[in-house]
Amino acid sequence: MTQEGPTMFATAEDLRRFLRRTTIDTDAANLVLNLAGQAIRAELGQQLDHVTGDTYVCGPGEGRVLLLPELPVTAVTSVAEYGQQLVEGDDYEWSHAGTLTRLGGAWPAAARSVVVTYDHGHPEPPPVLRAVCVQVAARVFVNPQATTSLSIGDYARSWSSTTGAGRTGHLELTDYERRLLRGLRP
Repeated sequence: MTQEGPTMFATAEDLRRFLRRTTIDTDAANLVLNLAGQAIRAELGQQLDHVTGDTYVCGPGEGRVLLLPELPVTAVTSVAEYGQQLVEGDDYEWSHAGTLTRLGGAWPAAARSVVVTYDHGHPEPPPVLRAVCVQVAARVFVNPQATTSLSIGDYARSWSSTTGAGRTGHLELTDYERRLLRGLRP
């Protein structure tokens, strides 16, 4: 399996420009961008990075269709059933949506009976990943302590702290950001 490590969906420069700052602490920016990327991956339940030669042991089968866990599928290089290599087009078909369809029959009901080697993920992150990553990172970057109110003498200020809606200072996706990512969800 070939993977170069988690892809950063956005850069410190992207975050600096989004926040309209003249300078930015690059190390801190990269940290929150990386954490935001991990939150996105967790939300989607997907690696998202381009991986070649990943092996998935399937089973038990439930009919003619098996679902591969990582999307999008970019290539299927090998499918073996009980150790016997199958032929694409004769024995199976695959889709970018992660379906592996058995032609002329069904997949075996036995666990671990089908082994698939495939490529998946995005060679370049879709723009929506960059947008959501920067938004999530910005909330944490500007308010890392998750402060919801401040008062000094007769001065008082408060910020939104709606639970589950992407609270300031928390690595949470808003409902809006979840909707933006819906197209990447399995």
